[in-house]
Amino acid sequence: MEKVQWPEKILNRKLIAVEGKDDVGFFVKLLDEIGVTNFFVWGIDGKGNFNRDLPLLSKVPGFASLTHFAVIRDGDTDEAFASVRSILCQKMGFQNVPSTHGEFAIGTPKIGIFIMPGKSVKGNTLEDLCLGTVEEHPSMQCVNEFVSCISALKDRPKNMSKTKVQVFLASQPEIVNSIGLGASKNYWDFTSPVLDELKTFLINLK
Repeated sequence: MEKVQWPEKILNRKLIAVEGKDDVGFFVKLLDEIGVTNFFVWGIDGKGNFNRDLPLLSKVPGFASLTHFAVIRDGDTDEAFASVRSILCQKMGFQNVPSTHGEFAIGTPKIGIFIMPGKSVKGNTLEDLCLGTVEEHPSMQCVNEFVSCISALKDRPKNMSKTKVQVFLASQPEIVNSIGLGASKNYWDFTSPVLDELKTFLINLK
């Protein structure tokens, strides 16, 4: 079993649990952009670990003092929302859990669930959301041509969204290799309307 890097104590009043370390950098940047303060973003290192790690996270000192708790994961299965909701209700004992995606339930803490990339964006991952923000970027023509070429290969990449992200990042003035680092370089367009649904959800953390 992979060793989890647990925070010793949660010092902030708002906690956002996301899928991995790469997601953390993206959400820290986005939350700063929309003016949310006093938050902590924690990466669970894979959606497969949500069932194990979310309940354990509630035992970290400081969790009981949270005012807001948001869980964000990719929507690569039809049961993504139901899976998160089940963990919150059945394993963590919360009763004030949202009944629909993209909302916060009233309670202490206020609990929200968001399934990436949102209902208004094609795809099912953070990668799809990021790519949506740069659709009109000059580099994307080159990215799409490259992906079109390698799609014809016998042993082509299994995840084209991740491939597109890596190719896009490699096309930038200073190459980085992750979504989070790309966010720190402002390679994703945080003013894009593609992010509006996610921003509306995160503004609840103010």
